[in-house]
Amino acid sequence: MKILRLPALMLIAILATVSVSEAAQKIGYIDSETLREKLPEFRDIQRQLERLQQQYEQEAMDRQSKLLKLQEDFRKQELLMSDARKVEMQSQFDESMQQLQQFTQEKLGPDGELFRKNVELSSPIFEMVNAALEEIAKAEGFDFIFDVAVSGSIVYADPDRYNLTDDLLQKLEKDREEKEKGQ
Repeated sequence: MKILRLPALMLIAILATVSVSEAAQKIGYIDSETLREKLPEFRDIQRQLERLQQQYEQEAMDRQSKLLKLQEDFRKQELLMSDARKVEMQSQFDESMQQLQQFTQEKLGPDGELFRKNVELSSPIFEMVNAALEEIAKAEGFDFIFDVAVSGSIVYADPDRYNLTDDLLQKLEKDREEKEKGQ
């Protein structure tokens, strides 16, 4: 009985290998960095975020300047101040320093307002891009579409054969024109 099972298992394994290798998969890739450079929506968002970042950085610099002035005033008057006044000014300085750090973290930190604004503004565009990618994938029969700009997971791909970035840009432009005609 053992002898009959081994050839049967080998036959099943061979048939499974043949059927898997016959099922060719169609693979493509895009370059999201190129999309970010060429799509006007991404460029508009980038300009908005740069303006917001400049505004936050300017406010942080203003607060820092006030902090430095407070520190300078303290040094100039330190010898003439009572101990109680020194403690009061040091406390005021420490509080202002803490407020500056908190402001910087809230506005420019990794989960700050600038990051959240980026997500808020980019989400509709990512949804639009993903919908267009899905349409291309279904229409042209792609099984997988990778993004070469993210983590460098593709070592090589024939750009003439697999790069879908231009197709995606054309699809997005066509969709934008149709949307504008509809308005």
